[in-house]
Amino acid sequence: MSFRPLALAFLLSVPAIAQDATPLKIALEKQAKHKTVSVDVRQTKKIPALNEPIVQKGHLWLQPGKAFRWELGKPLTQSAVFDGSKVYMMDEEKKTAKSLDPDDRQAKPLLLMLGIGEGATFDGLTESFTIADTNTVREHFVVSLVPKGSLKRAMKHMVMQVNTRTSFLERIEWVQKDGTVVITEFYPPKLNGSLPSGIFNVNRDGYKWE
Repeated sequence: MSFRPLALAFLLSVPAIAQDATPLKIALEKQAKHKTVSVDVRQTKKIPALNEPIVQKGHLWLQPGKAFRWELGKPLTQSAVFDGSKVYMMDEEKKTAKSLDPDDRQAKPLLLMLGIGEGATFDGLTESFTIADTNTVREHFVVSLVPKGSLKRAMKHMVMQVNTRTSFLERIEWVQKDGTVVITEFYPPKLNGSLPSGIFNVNRDGYKWE
């Protein structure tokens, strides 16, 4: 990565002051204007019942605000697709899948992270979350968010890190209600290029649907 991830404990130890989230607002506005995004990702999942974290690498293809395909694991273990109307989440090992509405609380964190839906705009984000803290280290702006309403049933808090030079999301961390911590890191993206044909299609016959 081109940056050192900032520890959640460090961020939460900073004394509370008046929070200015302008860098996040600018980044979200700029990201929404990209036609396409293609970027490698690394996800680390820390589950309370396991001694070692689960680390997976993958890739994201994105049309900001419109559609995405998210794949993790090499060989592929899980994937998710949003085609503009539904979110499809697939277990590629068991070949099982489920279809979710975009406002389903299981799908909401992923949609927020990838800039999908009204809730992923700055105004929508602040309707769904309270800004608890912010911090800036060189070109890295970090904001800690506490969920409101129904999102409280799915997560305790979320931390987003954006690069103020590129105005792109570098890292997102959320703590689920069961104590699971999910950290996703994004490598420098390729912007506004062509995406593979049919990348947002789902072969429904290839899965057993819940």
